[in-house]
Amino acid sequence: MAEETILFTQGIEMPPDVLDLVPRMKPEGFTLKMLPPRVSRDQIAAEMREAEYLLGFVWFLPDEAYAAANRLKLVQVLSAGYDMVNIEGARKARIPICSNGGANSVAVAEHAIMLMLAVYRKLIAFHHNVASGQWHRGIPRAVDIFELEGKTVGLVGFGNIGRQVARRVRAFDTRVIYYDSFRPSPAEEAELGVEYLPLDKLLETADIVSLHVALNDSTRRMINADALSRMKPKSILINTCRGEVVDEPALAEALAQGRILGAGLDTLDKEPPDPANPILALPNVVLTPHSAGPTVDSFRKRFHNGYANIRRVARGEPPLWVIPEMRDLFP
Repeated sequence: MAEETILFTQGIEMPPDVLDLVPRMKPEGFTLKMLPPRVSRDQIAAEMREAEYLLGFVWFLPDEAYAAANRLKLVQVLSAGYDMVNIEGARKARIPICSNGGANSVAVAEHAIMLMLAVYRKLIAFHHNVASGQWHRGIPRAVDIFELEGKTVGLVGFGNIGRQVARRVRAFDTRVIYYDSFRPSPAEEAELGVEYLPLDKLLETADIVSLHVALNDSTRRMINADALSRMKPKSILINTCRGEVVDEPALAEALAQGRILGAGLDTLDKEPPDPANPILALPNVVLTPHSAGPTVDSFRKRFHNGYANIRRVARGEPPLWVIPEMRDLFP
């Protein structure tokens, strides 16, 4: 019996040590075809017609690409987000799209907490002061500098990443509240030590609002001018999901006018940002370049989960981690 083919598409350029994991971790009994990072969508579509499994960071491909991929059984993304994938095209072809099973959830959770601390403790401003020989001149050491202890952390989105943030931030003796359209059981809420609140109430209550939602029509610009106006004057916003979840001009205005204390942003509306973006010039913002998820550790977990799901499907078992938009087709 011929071996089935796993088509690996990078989508983004990966460092050599990460790329080395792809063939090293591949399970026996499969053929692996690795595509270079700068490959055209037409070439990916052509290669899909000869593969049973598509693994990687998957960008938008037209409906026709999925319709012609008669052998394809699974689209296994390595990212937590899947907003770049053509869900409707895959749905019409009845090809399941599966997320990475929370493989990068610890990495993103740690990054979110790092941003909370960096904003609260003015880490970037203090670093620049020390490095430029100014020590603490111009930055009063106790003005608007806070501890996590005793604060209320509001998690908007309570999937794999939100749960990992909850587990970790509670170690700082915080109160954790959350909003999500899918609520866990009361037993799980109690085990995690979290409380559910409607979104408006969460925004009014939290000292820290941390975003962990998938990007879709219901979450796009959910943190808009009205939402920001509900936040407390000394609250901070943390975004490690997608920039489009936030109305960026409204956030820039709220930060510039001091209507909220600060923000820690790993993702922006346009990436890389326009040099004229006012967010870049604000002193109460900490920025990172969409780097929360990629770690050596998380890539090992991503490939482990992706290959494990491929093996499941090859055995005739239903896939794990089917995205919510397709669960009616693959329950």
